[in-house]
Amino acid sequence: MDEDDHTISDEDEEEFEGKRKRKPPKKAAKRQKFTEVETEEIKTYFSEYLKSGICRRKPQVEHAKQKSRKKNGHIWKRSSNKIIKKISAMNHKKK
Repeated sequence: MDEDDHTISDEDEEEFEGKRKRKPPKKAAKRQKFTEVETEEIKTYFSEYLKSGICRRKPQVEHAKQKSRKKNGHIWKRSSNKIIKKISAMNHKKK
């Protein structure tokens, strides 16, 4: 076995170095807790779902967000998936 089998030629080394660029680290998203006002608003709009333990999906959440915006509420500023997760967490917390 020759030593040349394990070495990289100058041309191959330049190609290899070109692909080894590091990406800058991504910034972690800051967690924003639900305020008590938002939690109470969720309880009013989704009370029947919280009683039954069912988590509603996007169409129902979008409808509640529209109501919230008309009534100068706060949950309309949140994304739908965050509201769904909050409802799910509230249901699990009851158990």
